[in-house]
Amino acid sequence: MTTTPSSDGTPVEGAAPATLARVRGSRAARWTWGQLGLLLVLAVIVLFTVPNPSLAIGMLIYGLWAAGLNLLVGYGGLVSFGHALPFAWGGYAAGLVLLHVSTSVWLALLVAVASMALLSTLVGAVCLRRTEVYFSMLTLAFAQLGFFIALQWDSVTGGDDGLAGIPVPTLGLGTGIELNALRDPLTFFLFTGVVVLVTFAGLILFTESPMGRVLQAIRENEERARGCGYNTRLVQLVTFVLAGTVAGLAGGLFAMLNNFVGLQPYWLLSGVVLIMVILGGRSSLFGPVLGAVVYLVLESTLSRYYASWQLIVGAIFMVCVLAFPQGLWGLVTQTVPGLFRRRRSAG
Repeated sequence: MTTTPSSDGTPVEGAAPATLARVRGSRAARWTWGQLGLLLVLAVIVLFTVPNPSLAIGMLIYGLWAAGLNLLVGYGGLVSFGHALPFAWGGYAAGLVLLHVSTSVWLALLVAVASMALLSTLVGAVCLRRTEVYFSMLTLAFAQLGFFIALQWDSVTGGDDGLAGIPVPTLGLGTGIELNALRDPLTFFLFTGVVVLVTFAGLILFTESPMGRVLQAIRENEERARGCGYNTRLVQLVTFVLAGTVAGLAGGLFAMLNNFVGLQPYWLLSGVVLIMVILGGRSSLFGPVLGAVVYLVLESTLSRYYASWQLIVGAIFMVCVLAFPQGLWGLVTQTVPGLFRRRRSAG
């Protein structure tokens, strides 16, 4: 049966029942709306157990960044080594708006999201012309290009000194509330939590939408999906733009948290968020959030006692990958149901 793909990448007539059946059959490894409740529970646990407010807020921000990246890695099978590019430049965009235009948090985040959507469209259009390791290398190349632009463009980015002196954003809407992580960390945490929950819900909607199903079908067998009439390049580009947009949002929030945008090696930042995704598990959106929390807990704890804490974190990561490649949350979802079944059979 032949079909004609529509503008959203899906064919006019359903033509890939065999491919999509494999995707729908993997519900045991993929949480849907229950993930939103798990994220809320995790946020409450972080709020009441993490003594450092900036670290607690950073966990939410990094978790959102990692969840967005997992659209590419876990759901699309596209490994990006340059996801620090939209995160860092989203921070620059939000910081520049707060410095030179307005202290409105909504305007700053809107500019960060819109500019990173445009940047991701341009970068994705080039990178997606290649697949597998070539795609990964292209994303890394663009990230390094963005890094050196930020390093050399002193008048805009501050160069090696970073973008300092970013004013405290205001919530507006007639409330007069300021989002100051130092003076009022609870308000900043609650605002960040709401933004993360709403964005996370949007990511779930995407993964459960027809385009999200097609994306997972492409991950399983791109040639078959293309043969069934799906516009695979368009679906992957939309996913790339969405992941970059979420990274830009996270970068804008991170700039507001620190009132500063520093210049760090983008390849290092990209590696860190990728570790978070793999550590937590690629089979769901919640897994990378859990991975971000665990990674940051390890970093903050070990760095107090060991100067070379990265070696210990690296060793832990290697053990985790070798022992349970499905990630921490994948291990939980596979182990806990089995324990309950054993108890029922024993009873």
